[in-house]
Amino acid sequence: MADAAQPLRPFGLAIKITLPFLALFALLLLALGILLAREILSEVEAQVETRQRFVLEVCSFRGFAFEEDMLREIRSMAGEGGASSDIIILEDGGRTLTTLPQDNPRSAALLTSLKSEIQRTPALTADNTNIHRTRLTLDGSDWMVLYTSRSARGVTPIKRHFYLLYPFAQIEQAKNSALKRIIALGGAGLFLAAALGLGIAHWISRPVRRLAAAAQQISTGGLSESLDPALLNVKPNPHGDEIHHLALAFRSMVESLKKSQGELLKAERLAATGKLAASVAHEIRNPLTSLRMTVEMLQQRQGNDAATQEAYRIVLNEIDRLALAVEELLTFARPRPPQRQATDLNQLIADTLKFMDRQMAHAHVNAESVFDANLPKDLALDPNKIRQLLVNLLLNAQQAIVRNGTIKVRTRWDAAASRVALAVEDTGPGIPPEVRERVFELFVSTKTGGGGLGLAIAKQIVEEHGGVISFTTSEAGTTFNVELPGQRMLSAIAPVLSTPSKA
Repeated sequence: MADAAQPLRPFGLAIKITLPFLALFALLLLALGILLAREILSEVEAQVETRQRFVLEVCSFRGFAFEEDMLREIRSMAGEGGASSDIIILEDGGRTLTTLPQDNPRSAALLTSLKSEIQRTPALTADNTNIHRTRLTLDGSDWMVLYTSRSARGVTPIKRHFYLLYPFAQIEQAKNSALKRIIALGGAGLFLAAALGLGIAHWISRPVRRLAAAAQQISTGGLSESLDPALLNVKPNPHGDEIHHLALAFRSMVESLKKSQGELLKAERLAATGKLAASVAHEIRNPLTSLRMTVEMLQQRQGNDAATQEAYRIVLNEIDRLALAVEELLTFARPRPPQRQATDLNQLIADTLKFMDRQMAHAHVNAESVFDANLPKDLALDPNKIRQLLVNLLLNAQQAIVRNGTIKVRTRWDAAASRVALAVEDTGPGIPPEVRERVFELFVSTKTGGGGLGLAIAKQIVEEHGGVISFTTSEAGTTFNVELPGQRMLSAIAPVLSTPSKA
């Protein structure tokens, strides 16, 4: 048993389209994010330093008489970050001013650690009015230290050393907060890009998925399955994209496969029917020949009794009809190329109408003929096949009329195109619309109990002669039109070509 078809993944192709571009976008976003993060984090630290420098600049103004409460007021000028910083002023006379909490062991330890660091690093007390920055580890914690040394105004200037301590943990916290916002924005951008890319890829891949679904449907259900209406409604457009042309090509391929499958089934039916037809025709033809010979012999022995002779003629006509049916079966079973002879088509039509005269009279059908006198009398045709063509068309017209109607046979010669036109018109009710497209197919008949061989064989005979057959139909009647090449036999001019010219 064949494996069950795997279900189609609705976003398989869309993901394959989206992932490469999403990966590229993620790499670009990552690179850009790193650069922006470095700039933003540096800007965060610079802003903190700028605010604290301003505070230290105010504190170190020479005209102030500093008190610790005043320092705390000045520290608040740094905004939200002011509460995290502390100011320490050391005077050469030994006085110390600070915003550190009083009676706090942590404050005392921090101050002691700073003084120890000053003793180890003389640069921290250099006589320089500029504000400098350094990073120190005091009492086990990292601090950003801004410092400067300035002399107070007065008769006896006192040198003061100003220090602003800002914990690096606060700077790292601000950096982490900014980094989280950057990552959140980048993640949101990546998510939106993925959603947008997936939506676009899904929109692009929708026609391909329809084609894949149609192909899977056909592979599981066969060509009899109906295609997606969206695929059937695709219109040819020279400006369409590749997927549009692919859909058209797929639909055309399916239609061709359906047609090929139908022709294959038809060929298989023809082959099987041909074998049966050949067998049946072989079994019937020989008894018919014996039967006709016997009836002709009895006809000759019965004298000139009119009623008896008429009965024999009817029997012989019916035998000829059976022989024609057998000949049709043989023609269908074993088609042979036309045996072309110089043929007078007008005369052949007249003889065929005469042959079918009694049958037409019995059906109360009037047969008329209109011949083109310019029609050559030496057309290269197979008279037996053309006669069979005529009989099939005439029988089809008679059966369409049923009773009380007219059949008209016309011929026309087109010398310029070297074509022969033959038309068989009837006054029947016309061919039903539902079978018009299949009227020349085998086993298609508009008559109850009809075999559907006559018109199929007629088409075969016309095509064997290199011609075409068509029809026009309406409620007023049907006309079958046959066009044949006007090729002529060379027998008529052969004596002229073979006669030596006289010098």
